[in-house]
Amino acid sequence: MAWKATGQPTVRKQRNKWVVRVDGIDTATGKHRPRQMGTYASQRSANAAARDMRADDRATERGTVSWLVRRYVASRIDISEKSQQQYEWAIPHIEDGLGAIPLATLDREDVTRWIEALAAGGKLSKRSVQICRTVLRAALSEAVDEGLIPRSPAACVALPRTVAKPVKEKDTVAWTERQVDQFLAATADHRWAIAFRLGVLYGLRRSEVLALRWDDLDTEQQTLRIDESLVATNEGAAWGNAKNERSRRTIPIDEDTMRQLATRRAAQAAERLAAGQSWEDNDLIVATRTGRLVLPRSYDRALATIVDKAGLPRLTSHGLRHTAATHMVQKAADVGELRAIADLLGHGAEILMNTYAHALPDSRSAVVDRIGRRSPA
Repeated sequence: MAWKATGQPTVRKQRNKWVVRVDGIDTATGKHRPRQMGTYASQRSANAAARDMRADDRATERGTVSWLVRRYVASRIDISEKSQQQYEWAIPHIEDGLGAIPLATLDREDVTRWIEALAAGGKLSKRSVQICRTVLRAALSEAVDEGLIPRSPAACVALPRTVAKPVKEKDTVAWTERQVDQFLAATADHRWAIAFRLGVLYGLRRSEVLALRWDDLDTEQQTLRIDESLVATNEGAAWGNAKNERSRRTIPIDEDTMRQLATRRAAQAAERLAAGQSWEDNDLIVATRTGRLVLPRSYDRALATIVDKAGLPRLTSHGLRHTAATHMVQKAADVGELRAIADLLGHGAEILMNTYAHALPDSRSAVVDRIGRRSPA
């Protein structure tokens, strides 16, 4: 039987003994075949043996999938902190199934078995499986570029159509016009009313709203510049640039929203006086009572509380953006307005059309009606 290790040495109790074993596969059949590496009288001696085996493995670890993936993730200094955390999260999921396999012997069947096992395990969503595959494929692609392997075994491995983990019940896709008005009324007296308004009417992302500074507001031109983001991380939040080139934009603001911005500025000036030396001057439009940044999770909690008290269908911060975009697309009179909507949202026109095609049936009907009403030739 040809056997290939896929994991690291682990210690388990077996009757009145302790064993060290390594997960692996029978390469001829593809079946899971753990291999027992030793039996010990005590857990301590088994743990010591496992540590020695891991130390031996580390001496020859260079050239394994684990070595490659860890090296690749550590080298990615050109990505956001949140993306870095996602990549690091994927590492143990890759190592559990493929980590101990040498690059020279890794083949497409190994990758296929691994990704199918992730999908069938019931612990990861389809998006999580996709992240794991993305990290592995990127690391292997880099290995090809470096000449470590002739081709990537993961290049043609598709995502499974389904995963065993139940799909989480989705929130309401978008509110109606009446529900938007109800939400605006419910948030009118909230300290972060302007943030909720910019989200549900202009479609600003949560990360964009929380990063807005007073310096971004041009009161003469009545415009708002969006060029920073405050994204959620495991530690709380991290500053970054706007999501992409299209996300860096300057948008016009209506009169009512400008008045609400002025109201928030006056209220914040009073909060600054009350805070005294505790105030942090970050120039943030949406801030705590002492001028500090608002954590994304705090914003989400406040939104959920307001929505619940108002008796509205549950909607996340992304749902606010989706609601704004849906209503803008539904009311668009021509292609020029659709392009303007894409600019307001920081989207490409193609992405806008693909994402919000559901909002266009009424527009198609209107076009057909106009064709039907055309004058006879």
